[in-house]
Amino acid sequence: MEKELICPVYKKCNGCQLMNMPYEQQLSWKQNKVERCLSQFCNVKKIIGMDSPYNYRNKVQTVYRTTKGGRIISGVFQSSNNGIVGVEHCLLNSKRSDKIAIAVKTVLKNLNIPIYNPKTDKGFFKNILVRTAQNTGEILLTVVTAKGKFPKEKEFVKGVLKLFPKITTIVHNINPNPTKMKLGSYEKVLYGKGTIMDVLCGCKFEISPKSFYQVNSLQTEVLYKTAIKFAQLNKDDVVLDAYCGIGTIGLVASKYVKSVVGVEVNPQAVEDAKKNKELNKKSNINFYCKDAGEFMTEMADEEVTSPNVVFVDPPRAGCSREFLDSLCELSPDKIVYVSCNPETLERDLHYLTTKDYSVTKIQPVDMFPHTNHIETVCLLSR
Repeated sequence: MEKELICPVYKKCNGCQLMNMPYEQQLSWKQNKVERCLSQFCNVKKIIGMDSPYNYRNKVQTVYRTTKGGRIISGVFQSSNNGIVGVEHCLLNSKRSDKIAIAVKTVLKNLNIPIYNPKTDKGFFKNILVRTAQNTGEILLTVVTAKGKFPKEKEFVKGVLKLFPKITTIVHNINPNPTKMKLGSYEKVLYGKGTIMDVLCGCKFEISPKSFYQVNSLQTEVLYKTAIKFAQLNKDDVVLDAYCGIGTIGLVASKYVKSVVGVEVNPQAVEDAKKNKELNKKSNINFYCKDAGEFMTEMADEEVTSPNVVFVDPPRAGCSREFLDSLCELSPDKIVYVSCNPETLERDLHYLTTKDYSVTKIQPVDMFPHTNHIETVCLLSR
């Protein structure tokens, strides 16, 4: 374990809720939380932490503002007051992302490009989103502005690439909303092809500015390999990947099984999943844009080959009762539940264990060191 580091602004930023604890103590805190929620079902394995729990974020957003004196500052967005905490070096961000943020600030200053002010709704340049591919080294820079016409666009691109030539592609995105950090609907590629490629668990994934992709690549491999191991897949298995996103778990599982079906309600994610299927030349997996619960109900009603293994990876709110009822109606032999919230996982496991399922394995994984978030993989058998 490397030397413990403390961020000087973590109390103001509030992005690292556990930064006041040494990392081993953070792991103990998370282990205890999972055990309090889930040890009633079966033994909880020791949490899998990181050897180096710093600079792991492959997705970083940096906001720009101007001080009263006219100086450009950059830092972390604060949704509570629509402000920022000025910081140039975050202990969670990839080091390349922080260097790019500084390079962008230098170019903005040199070109005198006006910075957006949410209080007056005037100005132009709002923030950047940097996505770095852990295993290929490719870098996607998305610049977000309040308006469409980019002053000195070519000079900006040239200036940023001169300071950081390793950037693979640059995309311009427009978000006119003064209080929201999310990306807008308009995009224009300024340099490169607009996407980057990464490799995860031996599969290729194309990442665009809006793609959902886990922010900690190293621990994502640990998480997904744990889920695959728990499932004990074989060549006769038929797999359903519910809440499949861009198809990550399903594509990894497809190497070991007869067939995979992925279902996801987000149409953009499904399009990305289909692209990733072609990218990996997989013929035994198909993706559908539909509510997962409705899809499973239809599968149970129709005379089709039902999946005997279901992967479930829901948002923090967990699964709805309707979804769980559909899952039980489908009645797979094994359910591998990947959760980012021990409380909602506890609630859902309570329900599933009243429906002829028992929890046989529980493995916490620390995906987000220094924060209070915990990922957990559970295996349920019928």
